[in-house]
Amino acid sequence: MTAWQARAACRDADPELFFPASDDFTAIETAAQLVAAAKVCHRCPVRRECLTYAVDTGQRHGIWAGHTPGQLRIIRRDRRAGVPHPDIDAAPMCPGCSLLFPMPAVDGQLCSGCLERLHGKGA
Repeated sequence: MTAWQARAACRDADPELFFPASDDFTAIETAAQLVAAAKVCHRCPVRRECLTYAVDTGQRHGIWAGHTPGQLRIIRRDRRAGVPHPDIDAAPMCPGCSLLFPMPAVDGQLCSGCLERLHGKGA
């Protein structure tokens, strides 16, 4: 168990609450389970750490930080495209277009696309 997991609001909850039998969150029973799990998640002091873990490790099942597997897939897809997630990404991002830098950068630095556009306009 990691340090953040030891502080998680769900640590003493029934794990089955966070891993419904079905991934069909439109079904009444599964949706009710999502609502119940989300109540635990919303009062959790380590939601950011949980969500970061779920996204970074590619969790495909369960409710993590109140997010469904489908929502986690969307976050992963967006981040691969360079779009930051407000609850996870503290990484430097381009002030011109808000894309995440693929490599560490200094805050305030423009990404290569914005630099090209800037230099292209000046030429």
